[in-house]
Amino acid sequence: MDSRPKMISARAARFPVSPAQNLCLAQDADPDCRDDSRSRWVLANATLVQPSVDMRRLQRALDKLVARHDSLRTRFEYAKGSYWARIDPVRKALIQEIDLDPLDDAAFQARIRGIANSPLPLSGETLSELIVAHCAERGDVVIWRAHHAITDGFGMVVLLEDMLKLLIGLPLSEPALGFGDYTARYLMLPAASARKNEAFWKEMHRDLPKAPDIGRKAKGLEPLWFNLGDVEGRRLRISIAPRTLDQLTKRAARENLGSTVVLFAGFLEALCQQYNTDRLAFTTLIARSDPGLNRFAGAHYFDPILLYKSMEQNGIEQAAQRLKSDIMMASSHLPSEAASQATDYEKSLVEAGIYPRQFSIHQPRPTTRLKRSTFRGGLDVVAGTAQRMGPYLLTPLDVSIYRRSRTDLRFLIREGQANQGFDLEYDGKSYSEVEIRALTEKVLELLDLELLGISSA
Repeated sequence: MDSRPKMISARAARFPVSPAQNLCLAQDADPDCRDDSRSRWVLANATLVQPSVDMRRLQRALDKLVARHDSLRTRFEYAKGSYWARIDPVRKALIQEIDLDPLDDAAFQARIRGIANSPLPLSGETLSELIVAHCAERGDVVIWRAHHAITDGFGMVVLLEDMLKLLIGLPLSEPALGFGDYTARYLMLPAASARKNEAFWKEMHRDLPKAPDIGRKAKGLEPLWFNLGDVEGRRLRISIAPRTLDQLTKRAARENLGSTVVLFAGFLEALCQQYNTDRLAFTTLIARSDPGLNRFAGAHYFDPILLYKSMEQNGIEQAAQRLKSDIMMASSHLPSEAASQATDYEKSLVEAGIYPRQFSIHQPRPTTRLKRSTFRGGLDVVAGTAQRMGPYLLTPLDVSIYRRSRTDLRFLIREGQANQGFDLEYDGKSYSEVEIRALTEKVLELLDLELLGISSA
């Protein structure tokens, strides 16, 4: 007999929150939460449109987009001791219009960046915004902002692609995946599958090491629950000579590996060697492991806690093979509380001296979705590069700002972008820049990569 719960009716207005939503809600309610943490949850992009925006066409397209994707109609409410996701009925979407005085280029960029990254309260009615800034002779800037609780990087590409199709009259393919169906299909498992997942994670975490004396612990500081307290956000940006990255990619391919997992292994191995430890607990990000999620514009990701063992004499390729296998196995045993943040399970690990968010590896850009997109050239274009679309000239603007890391030390790959390489984001209270630069040198040495440039923020 099928023990799975019945599909939630699309007419239902209230659903249990997802793991991604639970994380944002738990962090927001934590007394140690700071404004710099809250600002990290805003996903934003901005495009300069010349000569000006057709407001009537934009309104029609946005109305259809909001009707299509119920993540854009999501808000949260607290009832009977729990948070719930409330999906509002379809209604006319709001476009905010503002007029900006003439500004020089630097002041203009700063003003748009400030608007794009202003706080977006989780407790408010609106968790997404479309703003049109009228900038006189310069043109109009369309600014799209959404809270990470209702979408993620992949979801933003889904929304932008659909919006562009609606604006130019292209047909949309299949129906979007609504939040109710998403919950029923991807978060509510048959009892046997749930037991299998929990057994897997119990075995995976059976011998997790306690936090080594690195970073925050070595400085005599307590671990930060959710990494929300008083930290000094820092970032070291490392650019690598393309020739040596190409060589790494070819070496990896010969071992049936991608360059991403080899870079991840290089970072984790560098940690082990630099700090003389043979095992580390770390986290990674797993998202969109099922093709059906390609139609989902909401936030879908898990942060599993995995174990890395030093390669010793086996070589970095074998370490990468083991890492690849562990990540693939983790992907096939989701969902699970053991692979989510802000859970009682994670708290029990912290109480046992295991610091799950001490280190993390991450590839933040939704590269697979960008590669498949009808508008790949436009969505992946470098900021400041103008493109013609019919009578309009569209120029994406750089509204990115550095926000503190979600972990004490995070390794991020900049694959597919200009100045290819990686970033090391870290807490300045946990590490000095001298330590992080030494770690960078070790990564480059292990992977036989040539440094092209380095900068700090």
